[in-house]
Amino acid sequence: MKKQLFLVAALALVFAACEKKEEPQVTVQVADFENLEIASESVMHLTETGFITSGDFQLQQDVSTSEWGTYYFGNVPTNLTSSEYKGDFQNDMSTAGGAHSGNNFVVWTGSYTGLDIVRLNTAAEVPGMYVCNTPWVVDAILNGDGMSDDEGAPFGENDYFLLTVTGSLNGSAVNSKVEFYLAQGKDYVKDWTFVDLSTLGTVDQLQFALTSSKKNTHGMTTPAYFALDDLGAKAPAK
Repeated sequence: MKKQLFLVAALALVFAACEKKEEPQVTVQVADFENLEIASESVMHLTETGFITSGDFQLQQDVSTSEWGTYYFGNVPTNLTSSEYKGDFQNDMSTAGGAHSGNNFVVWTGSYTGLDIVRLNTAAEVPGMYVCNTPWVVDAILNGDGMSDDEGAPFGENDYFLLTVTGSLNGSAVNSKVEFYLAQGKDYVKDWTFVDLSTLGTVDQLQFALTSSKKNTHGMTTPAYFALDDLGAKAPAK
């Protein structure tokens, strides 16, 4: 009997040793962009394509120069507070009354070159982030964009503006994505809203994309902008 008990105990130790140990979960430091020195009521433009660092994240900004001027795509830090769109790109990098926390936030607009990624210093699960619409987008939703196939009309009940977040790990795309509607019909995101990114799992890179029901022969006509802040934040307590 003692031999049998000893054998059972020995086998239990062997099985325990063979079990895969759980890797400790990496906690990301939130990117709140308050480490960036930005003059009051202005935006932060790089002199050339590169990365802006905050928390455990590196956000790429694409600087494209042509005979028509210099254009900035990707992730543009700002602290503009006006919620009014003034036309002629005078307030395209603002949001509804400033940042989610602190003073600074980022406005993302898609780069035609794809140089608009977000990298993590260390692969980890990203809990989430806060997003908001920009004044130019709100103006297009309420008053029309003047370019879509429906004569640039305002959003109708079947229209949408969708943010899609994808991730990758070690150069391979993860098998899930996060979709969040910035506008559906007449309803649109008016205030900073939390978006859960935890379902992406462990990633070392994020990529954003915007799609809309409003388009013409050249593509989407809704301004391809959204604001983000506190990247890596946990869901608010209920």
